[in-house]
Amino acid sequence: MSEAELAWSSLYRRHQMTLVSFACKRGYDEHEAWDVVQELFLRMFRQGSIAKISSLTEDLQRGWLMNTLRWIICNQHRDRARAKRGSTQMHESLDELLDGGFEVAGHGSPASEYDRRWALSMMERGLERLRAGMKPAAWATFEASFWGGASTSTPAMRVACHRARLRLRALILRECTEASLHQAASGQN
Repeated sequence: MSEAELAWSSLYRRHQMTLVSFACKRGYDEHEAWDVVQELFLRMFRQGSIAKISSLTEDLQRGWLMNTLRWIICNQHRDRARAKRGSTQMHESLDELLDGGFEVAGHGSPASEYDRRWALSMMERGLERLRAGMKPAAWATFEASFWGGASTSTPAMRVACHRARLRLRALILRECTEASLHQAASGQN
């Protein structure tokens, strides 16, 4: 074994249980905790930082490893949350996909066409209500980011766009709820 491999092995054996316990306390099950600890050591090995960390005292080693593991865990939680809620850019519309020759799976029944038109009208009404309550500069920035254009330039505009997205979701949800209540009321008559 080379000197780097011996240092890596020694470092791993000395701190593995503490790091796995740390990951478990951060919401990982035992198997995920072992995986994330192994990922930490793999990254250290690839970066060539084993020798530098091995030269530190045991307390400093543990501190560095725990801090780095905490960052890896935070990044993984953030990535999982981002994947769960989807990307912030809108996907292409069905009309654009169909015009481009893309086949959309599903039935071409009148009911599905009605549902598609209904969803589009909900989105349009939500956007119109949102536009009416926003300043023109903020609307222009939001609209550009909404359709996948240039990103917002200032922190204030990023906050304004984030709040606009939240408000748009609330407006669309309110539209859907009102439509459902109206449909239920008309169905009872």
